[in-house]
Amino acid sequence: MSSTNPASGLPATSTTKNNAIWVRETRFGRWFLSTQTWYRYVLSQAVIDFKTLLGERVPTQGHILDAGCGQGLAFGLLEQHFQPATITGIDIDAEQVKKAVSAASQLTTPALAVHTNASASNLTAGSFDLILCHQLLHHTSQQQETLQEFYRLLRPGGILLVGESCRSFINSAPVRLLFRHPEMAQKDARGYIDLVRTNGFVFSETDIQTSRPWWSRRCLGMAQKLGIGLNNTEPTEILIVATKPH
Repeated sequence: MSSTNPASGLPATSTTKNNAIWVRETRFGRWFLSTQTWYRYVLSQAVIDFKTLLGERVPTQGHILDAGCGQGLAFGLLEQHFQPATITGIDIDAEQVKKAVSAASQLTTPALAVHTNASASNLTAGSFDLILCHQLLHHTSQQQETLQEFYRLLRPGGILLVGESCRSFINSAPVRLLFRHPEMAQKDARGYIDLVRTNGFVFSETDIQTSRPWWSRRCLGMAQKLGIGLNNTEPTEILIVATKPH
């Protein structure tokens, strides 16, 4: 089943890239996030890798929040890999939420799509067992507020899955040309690790995965195949499995 619960009082979106609460993706970017390339090589792989990192900690019949759900493409993956009791998706882009409502209606799992800001959602405190935050933080300057909101929304012992593209990738020429992001919000892998920890979440080194997938490399990895840039090992992607302490 599916329903919507539009939140009122959303903050006005700044038009400046440096201080924007949220920078709306380009038309190309919104299209790309609907492609099989994004779904197969980025989103699906992230969910699979998160499940591997979680191991036996996957919540049984948990209540899952997909923060920054976009079009709801992760809903089916969450249903398949986590067998949750419910799925709630939130996004600040009303146009995308309309598509997420349609995606939610295709599920067997009860699902909800809500138009709201992840940093101030007005959802009930302690109502989620797991939050998926995939490629959201680098889109907002309100990173601290967003993580504090996730902390509020998780029950004690609840799990936060953070997946982010790192500064080296976001600031690359092709990404800067085709996509839009707040400039001052970008961090390297260590920056995201520190950000999550300083907002009260706990995790160990075994709960972190860094990588440089082919799609995030210069010339889609062709430079490395030709022997160029082999010394560049800075991670372009990071996954963190973090827990709200009991």
